[in-house]
Amino acid sequence: MALEGVDDAELLRRAALGEDAAFTALMAKHEGRIFSLALKMTGDRSDALDATQDTFLSAFRQASRFRGESAFSTWLYRIGINACKDLLKKKGRLPQPSETEDLEQAAPAIRSKTEDVDLRLDISSALAHLSEDYRQAVVMHDIGGIPYDDIAEATGVAIGTVKSRISRGRRQLAEILEHPGGPGASKERHE
Repeated sequence: MALEGVDDAELLRRAALGEDAAFTALMAKHEGRIFSLALKMTGDRSDALDATQDTFLSAFRQASRFRGESAFSTWLYRIGINACKDLLKKKGRLPQPSETEDLEQAAPAIRSKTEDVDLRLDISSALAHLSEDYRQAVVMHDIGGIPYDDIAEATGVAIGTVKSRISRGRRQLAEILEHPGGPGASKERHE
């Protein structure tokens, strides 16, 4: 059965019924975004691959829980965020800066500032200095292009909180980038 034009909720329903092609189509459509999110959250390519795989396995297992009240991508991002948090907690470590080539997928606002390789390294390193909440919001919105309301739903916080985290995260990034090794770079992660 052809799967072109079939929406995500229907693909998930078919995958839950054992249709391998539907699960493959879902993965093909969303794997890149989930991997990018996981790489930004974990800072490690191997961990990001593991978290991406865990995300899709969890989505498959939890297919019956998807009610369609939010976009499938929002639901999947929430699972991805949890997979990353679980993996980092299990490994007992904080995320490390991701590899520079992955910043090339950044949103246009950040991409224009990251043309210089050194600056891309600085941004990657600066992201690692943000608290998990700030980093998550900045990565999802500025790099992933996810709207505020979808981030709010995926993270389980109010839209105002999402906007605040993005604003504060951006401010901290700017401070760290303007003063490398300064107070913003050496501070413990802000909550």
